[in-house]
Amino acid sequence: MDLLDILHGWNRRRIMARRLSKPAKDTPFGFMMNAISEMQDGRFEPLETALVRTMLQRADRFVNVGANMGFYCLLSAQAGVETMALEPVPSNVRFIVDNMRANGWDTGVTLLPVAAGAEPGFVDIYGVGTGSSILKEWGSNPESTRQTVSAVRLDDVIASPRTDERMFILMDIEGYETFALKGSSALINAATKPVWLIEIVGEGFEGTINPQAQDAFDMMLAAGYQAVCVDETLAPAKGPTPSATNFLFFDKALTLEDVLGPEAERIAPLVV
Repeated sequence: MDLLDILHGWNRRRIMARRLSKPAKDTPFGFMMNAISEMQDGRFEPLETALVRTMLQRADRFVNVGANMGFYCLLSAQAGVETMALEPVPSNVRFIVDNMRANGWDTGVTLLPVAAGAEPGFVDIYGVGTGSSILKEWGSNPESTRQTVSAVRLDDVIASPRTDERMFILMDIEGYETFALKGSSALINAATKPVWLIEIVGEGFEGTINPQAQDAFDMMLAAGYQAVCVDETLAPAKGPTPSATNFLFFDKALTLEDVLGPEAERIAPLVV
């Protein structure tokens, strides 16, 4: 670890501490939030936001693995959907708690300050906010931001859906998704399969090093899922693609219309 790395890490922690000290602001979504500006003004992941809002209208339970600053959990709480969030980065945990309380939502959301992995234990994570990753090479996170956090298997903390329950799982854990899925075999193979929205960034995408990306697809497809790209095309996918970084996985016995309802024909950027 060199001096430049230490300075970069110090600066990121300084910026995060400043951001945490700010009050929550009104957003175009009808709730208050303290976060990066893209989340506050409606520019954050517009396609994914449109999809998540559609899914939450049809979900009985929402699980957000890698909840970041709580944007999608706020959408879920606003929709009145039972919510569980997993987020290991301490500063992000603070954002989630503060954002929920800023809206008066003191119940209905279970927050676990842990990472999801293949086995329970402890892992190092790099970063102090959005983009933090257990993968050391991910996103140019300074080595000096390394923190040790607890890790759990999703199967150990999330009950599989009941026969009549519609579960929606969003996983965004910066390249570590294959390892988390290895700890989720009961959920993946549940008789009533959850719908999963998973960020999977392929090897080489904007310099990404992610040799496990195809393994995540192979695991889900072998368990009886199909996948579509989360973009305007909703094209079928069997592996990472340059055109999308998020993918919707759902039971291969279902159609997109079964999963999304009338919105199956398109996902347009949400206009707020």
